[in-house]
Amino acid sequence: MIQEILRFEDLQRLCRPKGPAPRPATVRRWADRQGIVYKYDRQGGIWTTMRAVNAALGLLEAPVEVDHPEDLI
Repeated sequence: MIQEILRFEDLQRLCRPKGPAPRPATVRRWADRQGIVYKYDRQGGIWTTMRAVNAALGLLEAPVEVDHPEDLI
């Protein structure tokens, strides 16, 4: 695990700490139920950040989307 990035394998261990590794669909459903924001990787798994996990746990405020002037054109 890289410090701030949680790869699919990390999320599998968080989703099911004991037993066989869960399938990608199971990990995605688990992340959705927990309110964890994630992105897809090239292999169809997901990845996220520690900040997103902490926000889902209520330990941090969720990141606020900022409008950039160049986006408003």
